[in-house]
Amino acid sequence: MKYIKETIIPDNSLKIPTLDQNGVERFRYLELATARLLDEEEFTIGSLTKGKWHELNSMLFAWSKWLKSNDDDKDPTQVPLLIEAISKRIIEEQKAGNTDVQISTQMYNVILQAWYLSISNLGTRKDGVYEKDSTHSRNLCMTISQRCLEILQQLQLEYESSNDESIRPDSNTFLYVLKAFTKTSSLNSNPQAPLAAQRAQETLEWMEELYESGKNAKAVPSVLAYTMVMDAYAKSGAKSAGSKAEEMLRKLQEKGMEPNLFCYNMVINAYTNQGRRGGAVDNAERIFHELEEVYRRTLDERLKPDVVTYTSLVTAWSNANRRGYGAKRANQIISDMIENGVNPNIVTYNACLKTLSRSGEKDAPKKALELLEKIENEQLHDDQAVKIDRISYNTALHTMAKSGSPKALLDAERVLEKMEKNPDKSLQPNLFSYNTVVEGYSKLRNGDSYRAYIILQKLLEAQKSGRNIHADSFSFNNVIFALSRSRLKSAAARSEELLKYMEREYKNGNSRLKTDVFGYSACIHAWANSGAEDAGFRAERILDQLEQRAKNGETNLKPNTVTYNSCIDCWAKSQSVLGARKAEALLQKMTMLYKSGDLSVKPTTHTYNSVILSWAKSNTKCAYSKALALLNHMWEEYESKNIEIMPDAFAYNTVISAISKSEKEDKAQKALRLLRKMDKLYRAGQNKGARPNEFTYTTVLNSCAFSKIGGQNAKRKAMDTAIFTLEELQVSPYGNPNHVTYGMFLKAANNLIPISDKMKRRYVVEPVFLQCCKDGQVGEIVLKELKLAAPEIYTHYLGKIRISGTKIRMEDLPRAWTMNVKNQRRVWKQKEYRKKNKQKP
Repeated sequence: MKYIKETIIPDNSLKIPTLDQNGVERFRYLELATARLLDEEEFTIGSLTKGKWHELNSMLFAWSKWLKSNDDDKDPTQVPLLIEAISKRIIEEQKAGNTDVQISTQMYNVILQAWYLSISNLGTRKDGVYEKDSTHSRNLCMTISQRCLEILQQLQLEYESSNDESIRPDSNTFLYVLKAFTKTSSLNSNPQAPLAAQRAQETLEWMEELYESGKNAKAVPSVLAYTMVMDAYAKSGAKSAGSKAEEMLRKLQEKGMEPNLFCYNMVINAYTNQGRRGGAVDNAERIFHELEEVYRRTLDERLKPDVVTYTSLVTAWSNANRRGYGAKRANQIISDMIENGVNPNIVTYNACLKTLSRSGEKDAPKKALELLEKIENEQLHDDQAVKIDRISYNTALHTMAKSGSPKALLDAERVLEKMEKNPDKSLQPNLFSYNTVVEGYSKLRNGDSYRAYIILQKLLEAQKSGRNIHADSFSFNNVIFALSRSRLKSAAARSEELLKYMEREYKNGNSRLKTDVFGYSACIHAWANSGAEDAGFRAERILDQLEQRAKNGETNLKPNTVTYNSCIDCWAKSQSVLGARKAEALLQKMTMLYKSGDLSVKPTTHTYNSVILSWAKSNTKCAYSKALALLNHMWEEYESKNIEIMPDAFAYNTVISAISKSEKEDKAQKALRLLRKMDKLYRAGQNKGARPNEFTYTTVLNSCAFSKIGGQNAKRKAMDTAIFTLEELQVSPYGNPNHVTYGMFLKAANNLIPISDKMKRRYVVEPVFLQCCKDGQVGEIVLKELKLAAPEIYTHYLGKIRISGTKIRMEDLPRAWTMNVKNQRRVWKQKEYRKKNKQKP
């Protein structure tokens, strides 16, 4: 029988597992006794007496028993190989004419069981060589599963050719092979899991064919066999896992076998693990309702949905990412299960918390905190209640941190503090806990670098206290990112300090704090927001250092598009000719590198927008022509299918802004022509990014307001353009005039209509101001420009208003006039938030 592997066990080659003294002695005894019986010099092939054969057979079962009770083997394959060697010797004895030797299906089942147990040991190891090389471990499991199938196939062939009933594969023989593939499919992050599940199904189908054709009457597919295949698919993560598992369920029903609760649970679980693919959650719900109907119809308590059923369904909703409805449905499922006498476990609650984290609802942080407190309170008053775990806390922290709500993040901090004070080490925060809150603060609208830094400090203190927790580059990078978005004047300098600290730690052996291009790009961005006069020079110095270090082999520091864009932003904000030239030079450098094959520095719309902005703010006579040339180049690139460089509204608006600052007599008309172009491209579907907005119209009005060059005829044309632009915005689908729009129009009226023509000023200004009041857009700029453009109208409508100081303020005006002015409200909210958290602006 060639299907037993040729196996040679040299003397003293077995690795002794980690055992106590008795275990070592037992292992050595079995090893020596087996080696002696397999020694062909002492016992030649065919010479084993009945007693020696029984002794060898006993070794077979002794090693099998050893494998069942010892999973700490250094090499989980050595005992199965040894069992195969014993089996090989038994077969050779029979071939040599030893009539005392008996070969049975049971012997082969022992071999298959040994290989299956070796997979189980590989899959559950927490340390050792296989854990360190998980890819090797997963590949080895698949190889072992294939080995089991080969043994089964060869055994079936031997049975068919010999018709020897003693070696006919039975249901257990097939089950061990199914178990091997099922176990392999359940290994974490195993790319071969879908293939293992497929092999399990193929083995079951072969089993069906053998039984139905009469080739093997003992190959009877049982409910357990079908359930194993369902389990394999459920754990495989395959795209079609749910439908494949359901296919097995339907086969069971077609064959007249009643699926048990485990079968239904496996199908629901298979759909659950598909995530958002293929309507997974809807199919999981469908199978769940089918199970409920079967239970209602039969009243069989064995088919009553249990905690696994409900938890799998809640998990399906948490994986489905159905926003708000998913969280509502998960909560309803938990209510239903409690009503039906099934108590949720912590996995159920954690899945519900996960649906909240993915719901996107404004009140998700509040609901997550309430659920967390509910679990804590139940545990506090009932020893039998569900025990909260770290996953519960971390999921709730994630919900609060990702919300973008300052209040929710303060709640997250309180939860973190509670975890820190917990005497149970398993409930104390880990690195994920701290990093989640730090990341949350870094992603606030303007980044709360102060709070992010406080959390980092707590993490470093926990590290110093001896807890097994260490800050990593993610922790520091997010604080740097928060600094890059903050308005602290010292943000950029602090970012550099943090990076220098990371560099020192890394040189001293702390590999967790290896710097990367993300951290340095954020630091450059911090300089861009710093307002420092030398920001551009500092940013370019960092960029040059990164380029040099990348050339020297530190590929993790190779500048990318974001890095270059951040440096260009620095120069753009310098508002100088030098800055504009530097920005354009960096753009040209990126273009050259990209064309030479470096895809990581491909210029984007943002790149061009920043360079256009640098020219628009350069205060030079050629600003408009330079900005327009770049915009035209963007359009040429976009027309040539370079979709990464799509001229968007920002690009057009910036060029219009550059026009407004130019000294061209016809700048109002030029600005309007660009607006017309945007409108035409957008409506024709040629450029959806060029959709005009309120800012576009306001910037055109700004061009009109500053058209002071030229005679009265030029001013009249500019004023006509302003009137036409405002009227168009009021009826357009692109938005509505805001307080700045109205302010710019009033400024145009003041600058372009002769002071002596009071009637025209009244005719133009009064209806616009009344519409502004009606729109609730009377801001400070409107009051200022109204007073300059038409003092009589200002006095007429505002003269009788009671004021709280020496001049009229926003709070003095009727609420209806100011209700839609946004910027003042935002500033007030920011001030209130800083006041509550004692944060300096």
